Amino acid sequence: MAKRRQLVLIKLSDPDDPMSATTPLGSIESFAADVADYNTAHDNSPTPSSGTRILHGPGFVVELALGQKEVRQALVTCHDESIAWPVLWKMCKGLGWKLQDMESGRMFG
Repeated sequence: MAKRRQLVLIKLSDPDDPMSATTPLGSIESFAADVADYNTAHDNSPTPSSGTRILHGPGFVVELALGQKEVRQALVTCHDESIAWPVLWKMCKGLGWKLQDMESGRMFG
């Protein structure tokens, strides 16, 4: 089985400066509405006791912490990169977000 790749979805205050501060991605509701345009949504399963909401997209899942008013970052786990990357790339470009690889620190989008 292929290794699952984990990335962090963020928004930078200056998209051209990878060292700039992060800004919120929006409320949980607005975040969910934004990613819905990219075929990514909650599957209406019960919220896990860990306090996260899981959104499913093509080839990936997004985990959101529910304990805050705004989404500051989201954990993306790719389980099929060949399907996930085109969607994630369009999502980042369309919404002004970035993906950061948790292992290498490289930033995409």
